[in-house]
Amino acid sequence: MLNIFSMLAAFVAGLLKTAFGIGAGVFLTPLLSLTMDPKTAVALMAPMMLITDFSTLGTHWKKWDKKQLLIILPGALLGTILGSYYLVGASPEKTKITIGTIAILFSTLQILRIKKEKLFTNIKFSPWQGSIISIAAGTASAIAHSGGIVLTIYLITQNLKKETFVATLVGFLLFADCLKIVMFSRLGILTLPLVKISLFLVPVLFLGSWAGSKLIKKISDKQFVIYINILVFISGLILLIKH
Repeated sequence: MLNIFSMLAAFVAGLLKTAFGIGAGVFLTPLLSLTMDPKTAVALMAPMMLITDFSTLGTHWKKWDKKQLLIILPGALLGTILGSYYLVGASPEKTKITIGTIAILFSTLQILRIKKEKLFTNIKFSPWQGSIISIAAGTASAIAHSGGIVLTIYLITQNLKKETFVATLVGFLLFADCLKIVMFSRLGILTLPLVKISLFLVPVLFLGSWAGSKLIKKISDKQFVIYINILVFISGLILLIKH
């Protein structure tokens, strides 16, 4: 369980979250699912995702949009619960297909969002539409740690300042990741041995965070995110082929 892939996952999670603020989970979950049971991969990533949330919380504390949080958090609650029950009930093969499909869809969405930015900024979602999107985000977060990418579909249309946008997203992720720990533990997906492995990987996580703080000064954000999402797409495709 504790192998080069899990150590790589921890390192990249810290690097991506610090350097680019993108959803490390949607990249790492399909990658780990290639080498281990997909439910185990999701569970192993859960504590690491929560730790990355807390590591960035101080920077964004109380800078979020309270009105937006009131819109998205109820949906996050419902979606995370639904996604957790789906994850525990689905077969490994079905879980692989689901994670692979999510990886392909959302990596494509992320690339389109970067390449066709005006297409998204010209859309204005209403609060009730935001609530529906947040349910989908919570569900995707529980199944493949990809809720952040889904939620950006809504938040990017709300004309928030960059600082407020990121802080609101961090608030959503923190809430969803805390709830995942509770749900995964209650449903038996997240076990004590997996928690111990995740905690053992924390130093590697923070090493990745340190590397991310150095990398952010030397590389173009957009190009890097595009390359990462191409890898996400390929990982998802391999999962679908391998199932």
